[in-house]
Amino acid sequence: MAAAAALTLLCASAATGCGKNATGHPVAASSPKSTGTTTSTPTTTTTGPSTPVDSVGKHDTIVTGAEAEPLMARIRATDPCSMLDTEPLKSMNLGAKSATREGPGLAGCQLRVGDHVGEPASKDGLYLFELSLGEVYDDADRAQDKAETVNGRAIYRSHLADDPTFADTCYYYVPAGHTGYAHRMRLRKVPADGAPDKTPWLEKCDVAKSYVSKIVDRLDSLTPRDKPADGRVLYSKNPCTATDAVKAQYSDWTLNSTSWIAPYHCQLNFTQPGAKYTLQVDLEYRMDTEQKASSGPGNGPYQAAGLSGIILRSNVYGPVPSRCAVSLTYRPSSDGRLNGHLIRLAVDWTAVPLAQYGDPDHPSDGSWPPLPSDACANIDNLSAAAVRAAG
Repeated sequence: MAAAAALTLLCASAATGCGKNATGHPVAASSPKSTGTTTSTPTTTTTGPSTPVDSVGKHDTIVTGAEAEPLMARIRATDPCSMLDTEPLKSMNLGAKSATREGPGLAGCQLRVGDHVGEPASKDGLYLFELSLGEVYDDADRAQDKAETVNGRAIYRSHLADDPTFADTCYYYVPAGHTGYAHRMRLRKVPADGAPDKTPWLEKCDVAKSYVSKIVDRLDSLTPRDKPADGRVLYSKNPCTATDAVKAQYSDWTLNSTSWIAPYHCQLNFTQPGAKYTLQVDLEYRMDTEQKASSGPGNGPYQAAGLSGIILRSNVYGPVPSRCAVSLTYRPSSDGRLNGHLIRLAVDWTAVPLAQYGDPDHPSDGSWPPLPSDACANIDNLSAAAVRAAG
């Protein structure tokens, strides 16, 4: 998992590089045999698939739109676990016990339901309700999913529900108004240990939709926390608090836009008239295990403002690093779980327009212009500022 996270660190942001993983954290399909579970299904109407009910535009315009920052602030002020409700489970016959667990990510929460939830050994399967708040969900995403109506409002059932790979899983997206973001509910029927049964769970989307209908009003209201989160945590904190410090390090550049990739991930986009490159700085708070240093020149352990972590350098346009990424451990993980709180900072230079300098993937004529600076030139000051902003 640490290796996968390190790969994520190396990738460019969702807006310009590796892109959004439409499934979040896919799990190999497997499910227990049918248990005869009955469900309570809301009365719904359905429109045809691939028909966005309400156009919200493309990814790039959504993340820089006027509604993005206020929504992200509301989500950060919310306890994701308070959006889930155990009361509807009593009529769903999914099991006698339930428990919540933080994650995935700082804007997510899991609700586990079953007869043996919390026991050291999994004697039976369980049901996993996984909520992720504030994901970009643009017209292209909506067009491939199925628009449905629940409690008088539009929601979307992911096309992955029809993919045999996800025979035990159903995803629903609940749009956050007209912002272009949505809250994702993932329901999976998790098999018991030692029971790799891949029998499709035919009722999965009925159960997921029924549960979404019970919490949709909570998702609309996003009620703020009634008290601060306990301990040394990054909950509710804004990674973009460090923006002024970043601007100070690049005073000759103009902050052209701020993109909100996720509630705890903002991206600062800088330009300069006549420059051969643009500058992108990502500020992000993550929930994960501590990162491990990867091999390569200049990569390794790193420390800033009393925090330990790693640094990763990447050369794209020649011998000078054009990308510099740092991950610092703010709160250590526990019990081998992905619950550590990390501060991530990444600096990227991108040549524009790429076609002006030959083949952008394999330039062979030495045509890349010199970088404005080593991407790691200001990393110590930037990292210290990011840690100060976190408090």
